[in-house]
Amino acid sequence: MPQLTSGRKKWLLPVFLFISITIIVALVSIGIWVFQDGPLTNPISGKPTAITFFPSSHSNTTISPLLFGTNMALFDTHDLLLTSEGARVRLQGLHPGIIRMPVRASLAEETEMRAARTIKELGALPLVNLRGEVDANVLADDARIIQDVQQVFNNSSVYYEYGNEEDLQGVTAERYAASWNRIVPQLQRLAPQAHFIGPVNFQYNEAYLKTFLQQARPAPDEISWHEYTCDVNAPPTTCIANIAHWNIHIARARAMMQQAIGHSLPIMITEWNYSPNATSSDGKNNNPTFIQNWTKLALQTLAANRIFAAMQYSCTNTAVPLITASANLSVQGESFQEQYQQMIVEKRIPAALQN
Repeated sequence: MPQLTSGRKKWLLPVFLFISITIIVALVSIGIWVFQDGPLTNPISGKPTAITFFPSSHSNTTISPLLFGTNMALFDTHDLLLTSEGARVRLQGLHPGIIRMPVRASLAEETEMRAARTIKELGALPLVNLRGEVDANVLADDARIIQDVQQVFNNSSVYYEYGNEEDLQGVTAERYAASWNRIVPQLQRLAPQAHFIGPVNFQYNEAYLKTFLQQARPAPDEISWHEYTCDVNAPPTTCIANIAHWNIHIARARAMMQQAIGHSLPIMITEWNYSPNATSSDGKNNNPTFIQNWTKLALQTLAANRIFAAMQYSCTNTAVPLITASANLSVQGESFQEQYQQMIVEKRIPAALQN
């Protein structure tokens, strides 16, 4: 290689300096490029979140891809996701970032394993809904489930919710926290890299959440609750107007966490839809305009609040699925797809709410 002349050295020195400074600034910027509800590593637990970096809190340019999640119904072995390749292809086309899998006493172990393998084949992160305090054999049952799921996902990140809507079954926050403190540390030893989530309330309950957070040892990696907007008999206008309550719930939860435990944990809305008891002909579900408008507003509200993860209920086998019994997109599925295209692909994202 020929030696540089004195003139070239003088000319190249500032160029090299400029390039070096640019690289350093870029690396520092990437290092602080985090998303409030979903950093690459959870700042409290230190566990990986299995998703990429996102811009700083309430960014107007990026949201978590886990916003576009869904639930498996999985009532039995006839679930469409287990029986229909067409349904799986349709769902994969919706790009669900995370899929929540229930664990029911009526399900055989092999059915649960098939469901877990299906989530993996679809390329989604798994959220497994474990048994909770109401199960007399909770430790043995959950330990078996975790061991089975770990066989499927190996060292990949898995999210586990402890229980499901146990507040609706009469379990107090104190009783739930005591059960969490007794069982979850033992489950963590089986899956040290997994995330454990609570309290999985059927609706936002600030007092319940606060008590759980103050008493939970260990602290949850994320918190979760469910959001619906109306009863099946409510008029469409009520169901749409009540989406605004989600803004209040999320803002209050974040403020309460700061006050109660000194920091805000990532929020997961692990079930959402317009009604928990919807029917196929309730005057809303069979109204395409309502479904399109309601779903659009729901997803945009979750996005504006920069939720870490959210799961529509459910992808198949319920009154309001994303995929119909004939393995086609439902009206809600089409709206879900449109919002994914707009927010994730085209990056046309609602402005972040300052809550």
